[in-house]
Amino acid sequence: MARHEADVLIVGAGLSGLIAARSVLAAGLTPLILEADNRIGGRILTEDLAGLPVDLGAQWIGDTHHRMFALAAELGVPTYPQFDDGETTYEFAGTGVLRGNEFHDRFAAELAELATVLRRLDELAAQVDPASPWAAPQAAEWDAVTAGAWYDAQGLSTVARTLLEICTVGILAVPTVEVSFLHLLFTIQTCGVTSELFAESEGGAQTTRFVGGTAEIPKRLAAMLSGHLVLDAPVQLIEHGPDRVAVHCRGGQVAHGRRVIVAVSPMLAGRIMYDPPLPGDRDQLTQRMPNSSAMKAFFVYDEPFWRADGLNGQLISDVGPARMSNDTCVPGDDRGVILLFLEGEQARVHTRWSAEERRAALTHELVRHFGPRAAHPAHYVDGEWSDRQWTRGCYNANCGPLVWTSYGPALTPPIGPVHWASTDTATEWSAYMEGAVQAGERAAAEVIAALAN
Repeated sequence: MARHEADVLIVGAGLSGLIAARSVLAAGLTPLILEADNRIGGRILTEDLAGLPVDLGAQWIGDTHHRMFALAAELGVPTYPQFDDGETTYEFAGTGVLRGNEFHDRFAAELAELATVLRRLDELAAQVDPASPWAAPQAAEWDAVTAGAWYDAQGLSTVARTLLEICTVGILAVPTVEVSFLHLLFTIQTCGVTSELFAESEGGAQTTRFVGGTAEIPKRLAAMLSGHLVLDAPVQLIEHGPDRVAVHCRGGQVAHGRRVIVAVSPMLAGRIMYDPPLPGDRDQLTQRMPNSSAMKAFFVYDEPFWRADGLNGQLISDVGPARMSNDTCVPGDDRGVILLFLEGEQARVHTRWSAEERRAALTHELVRHFGPRAAHPAHYVDGEWSDRQWTRGCYNANCGPLVWTSYGPALTPPIGPVHWASTDTATEWSAYMEGAVQAGERAAAEVIAALAN
């Protein structure tokens, strides 16, 4: 039976766990990361598709993701801007496919309605402290209704309401009827304003990509932590006392330390056994923060033919199966790459289809938007986070009605020597890589301070 010793044990080699380990090591303490999977990265996953790096997991950073830009620079990972030149195509309300200019002209009034609602969301979100959403002036009222119910009460036209739903589901990866309005405001406030969430151009959350794929970030972090990482070590039990922890992994491995940072999503953290058991409010919280659903599908063509037509590769559709797409071509490679997103209910439904059925339906959608050349991709791959054993869902862990006000205070405070990290616990850019870095740094700082006393 393998036995390990370290000052700080870290459960999970995703971005939060790697950042926490690096901070602990820099403070002169010994970290040990225990990762259930046979790879690092967690919700970051880059795979090779015919020589192209495709990010089946996290992919972008935004202009205000200062921690991630600094980290990429430190690690020597070059970045490049998301391609955004040209018109988006829209497919709404039975009109067929419209180019961006025509869509905006035809639905100018509806888009003005939408802008008014987004401004109101920003005003309300400004009243929410991301560190304590339950303390907002109208927290009880906002937490008792869903985001979808609040949207419905705004009297929006069908086009404006549908576009708002698509944009919001693109952020939360669940239908808005499943998320409390307080959680939506929390999400907006952690990211600044709605324009930073929803925009893909300057100021948005999806403006920049990494040369070689996002996995370059955790790969280079792991190289700095040689000898402090154990793969294929699913944690089953954490025994904890006032100043000691013992972490038991499947297969008989046991690690002993003075503190432990659980750097996985709240839902996965709730699947670990604890002795003594955690307080009831913490367990109730993890039962109510499920990971959301999202699927990405990549089509590779001989060239990005849509650019010659003045299109940017982005579609927004209420027909589907995908609601959104992006041009994800790689600089220096002549091939064209389109990424289609299926999130929330779309991901739940289509993950049950065969890969052939999904590919056929998505190809038909691309043909509607980009013409007959879209019918003949050279390569295709798709992936859904929920299918992966050690993630079981995508980038967001959402709170339904009454979760923040009933159980929110249990999200981040340590329980004895047990600390919590993951992007889901962040107060800046929660559910993004930027949030994962912040959460890892925060948990490491807690541990370093505790062990200094």
